[in-house]
Amino acid sequence: MLRLLIAISAIVVVPTLTSCTSRPQPRLAQESFTPSTTPQPRVDTESVLPWASEEPSIVVVNKTCQTLNVYQYGRLTHTYPVVFGRKPGQKLYQGDRRTPLGLYEIIRKDLHQRWSRFLLLDYPNEEDRRRYQDALANGHFAKNPPGPGGAIGIHGSDRESFNRAGINWTLGCISMLSKDVREFDELVSVGTFVYIHD
Repeated sequence: MLRLLIAISAIVVVPTLTSCTSRPQPRLAQESFTPSTTPQPRVDTESVLPWASEEPSIVVVNKTCQTLNVYQYGRLTHTYPVVFGRKPGQKLYQGDRRTPLGLYEIIRKDLHQRWSRFLLLDYPNEEDRRRYQDALANGHFAKNPPGPGGAIGIHGSDRESFNRAGINWTLGCISMLSKDVREFDELVSVGTFVYIHD
């Protein structure tokens, strides 16, 4: 029950916590302002999520910042660069090449010949199926509706130059560098929540 309450909190709290803007370094009031020629550090995470303090691990994926953050007992422990489906926006149907948004759970972990590791998410969940049915009822699809899709997960890459350049190339999954996904696989378990947001 506690995990469910934490998960519901994630939906409400996480969008207000993260951004990926540069934050200027704090200055003392008596310091004069001199423009900096060095780039400001990119801030796309919070280092502590108090609502996740009882969870062994929680994953927060920020599509705008292209980051995957791992929190262990509410504390940020790892941040990885990631890429997504080729098209922006919320996943609606099979083949739309979009990465879903929402709260998911890792339901299986496998070794993978092409991508090193594949961590399957429970997409589509109830909310995804409802969204698909609403689109179907509103005539969003012509004929032969494709269904909401499936087999969305977090995996390594066989296109690492695309990942390094930040090019979204997948059909809807979250792709990490293969060395990163091997490390990530050791940090999370089946049942870990994954929150994906813009």
